[in-house]
Amino acid sequence: MKKKIHYNPKLTELARQLRNNSTLSEILLWGELKGGKMLGFDFHRQKPIDNYIVDFFCYDLMLVIEIDGSSHDDERIIEHDARQKELESLGMRFLRFDDVDVKSKMAWVLEEIEEWIKKNGAHTDTPLHPPFRGESKPNRISTPPLKGGKGGVENNAKFIKSLATQLGFSFCGISKAEFLKEEAPKLEEWLKRGYQGQMSYLENHFDKRLNPALLVPNAKSVVSLVYNYFPKKDLAKTNDLKIAKYAYGEDYHNVIKEKLKEFLAILNKKIGEITGRAFVDSAPVMERALAQRSGIGWIGKNSLLLNRETGSFFFLAELIIDLELEYDGPIKDYCGTCTACMDACPTDAIPEPYVVDGSKCISYFTIELKEEIPQEVKGKFENWIFGCDICQNVCPWNRFSKPHQEPKFNSHPDLEKMTQKDWTEITEDVFEKLFKKSAVKRTKLEGLKRNVKFLFDKDIELNKK
Repeated sequence: MKKKIHYNPKLTELARQLRNNSTLSEILLWGELKGGKMLGFDFHRQKPIDNYIVDFFCYDLMLVIEIDGSSHDDERIIEHDARQKELESLGMRFLRFDDVDVKSKMAWVLEEIEEWIKKNGAHTDTPLHPPFRGESKPNRISTPPLKGGKGGVENNAKFIKSLATQLGFSFCGISKAEFLKEEAPKLEEWLKRGYQGQMSYLENHFDKRLNPALLVPNAKSVVSLVYNYFPKKDLAKTNDLKIAKYAYGEDYHNVIKEKLKEFLAILNKKIGEITGRAFVDSAPVMERALAQRSGIGWIGKNSLLLNRETGSFFFLAELIIDLELEYDGPIKDYCGTCTACMDACPTDAIPEPYVVDGSKCISYFTIELKEEIPQEVKGKFENWIFGCDICQNVCPWNRFSKPHQEPKFNSHPDLEKMTQKDWTEITEDVFEKLFKKSAVKRTKLEGLKRNVKFLFDKDIELNKK
């Protein structure tokens, strides 16, 4: 059978140069894919398009590295299956990755390829690793130099970012652990206005909030991390009563804290002894200010961190460590003249851009407030009974939110079926079943029932569903 295979001309030349190399070249993968060009072999098309499947061939291994960026419609699947059968008839074997993984988890992709090569009996003359510009013999990213070693600051930072991706974090940025002088007057004024409401704990440890170096002895760096929680299905669009998306599944504190423990353990093993602490919306840490300084986003007018690629439906976490690293810088504010979040807030909790009056926020009333909800906000909750996503739902940047890949954040199947009647009659057993490990347990059953009751007057007949 004649091989119906055509290379992109540029890759044909690369393949010719690398003919005797028994590994898939890091030059080919990193030079083309990491640069975002997505140049490669496509069975039906020879230019990058939105709906594509790109293949890289390593003929001495009879291996096809497939990068799948297709929309997976029926026609495309049939087309793809026919193509794969033809290639398999030529003796080629497949190793498949989604383009999302190639773009965000390249270190993991390379490890998978190298592992495949080892298992299939091929020798590896050259380890797979990304070439760093200007270096003829780059260091392997999987084995960075010990801290303090030559080049350690830059390569350790690269290793940390690669590790963050492998552990499931969407973005990672690094800033210097130092006093946040620009935040001091803002925090002081915010507290002076009483915007913390009954959250008196926000008044404590003022100095530590402003200086991460006071939380870890000899701290040098703050590693800021993003962990996505945007769900596949927005239950607020179909359910009678609404809870914030972040509370659909298990409590994020526990889920992410375990990942941070693993993160620190690997750093100690690979880099050397490191003193550090992990934080997930805990302790006196100004996580959004630190994240902004690290360049993984900017603080929006609703005071949440925004990212151009994924919006704001994510958790923030930090590692404060005594390891000096290469620091990132902040990015510009992309809110522009938009005031969608301010205009949409039903309780007027955003009195001015970038300032949120916590004592007026629906999340405050339904979670933090332990007494009865004041009558002056009655009729303004838009059926939110735990937390609120209004200012995020209307934010244009959240059009780019993508569903998370964390099984522990999936909701209980019965949560989607809850009706208004179910919520008003909820029992301890049902509460435990739906929210066994959820952040909703913060408000306890009585708090949740209080929130539900607040939405409806006693004389209003409840829907029977």
